Amino acid sequence: MSETRVAGGSSLHREDDDLPAQKASDRESILGSTGPSEDVELVRRASAGDATAFEALVLRYEIPLRKLVYGYVLNWEVAEDVAQDAFLLAYRKLGDLGESAAFKSWLYRIAINRAHDELRRSARWGKRLDRNVGDEALAELPAAGAESAVESRLLRRALVRELARLPKSQRTAVVLKDVVGMKYVEIAECLGCPIGTAQIRVHRGRQKLRRRLGEPDSRGGGGT
Repeated sequence: MSETRVAGGSSLHREDDDLPAQKASDRESILGSTGPSEDVELVRRASAGDATAFEALVLRYEIPLRKLVYGYVLNWEVAEDVAQDAFLLAYRKLGDLGESAAFKSWLYRIAINRAHDELRRSARWGKRLDRNVGDEALAELPAAGAESAVESRLLRRALVRELARLPKSQRTAVVLKDVVGMKYVEIAECLGCPIGTAQIRVHRGRQKLRRRLGEPDSRGGGGT
């Protein structure tokens, strides 16, 4: 087992045969690419064996992917492991991704399925995942209305506690919208549901969170 280093010191653990070797000059030549319009080209190159192209995809999506998985498992260490597994599985299955399919939504669906697998495995063995709320995890969560760093930390801890109480469908939708920052059309594509259903799930999840956290219910389910 070795690992592919990416920006910020994070890494993608992999088997030696999973990803081909890369040249530093090739890696540097693609890291400037931004936005979803480059995904199709990066996927094409990665499918042809260009490891630098796939690493660019990892750099682009590793942070939102970890946020998404954390919203499911509420344990930062487990979320990092699941996210790495999702990237490896995505790499192995790149050939299954049609040219017209969006890589981001496809990757997120893989991660969601892997998170479900982790939760089922824990339940099957009678093991409950501890809610690991480290500094890095807390920093990823919104804490609107906090007037100090201490209050912000307390609000985020309370938010994690209440997220765990939401139905999975609502928790996922809220995390995708308010933590990952996706638009409703993207959430619908990721979850395989109508846009209206995605809006309802976010709205109801927000309502429950605000009621339990004692905040005014000022945000509806509309918007983009």
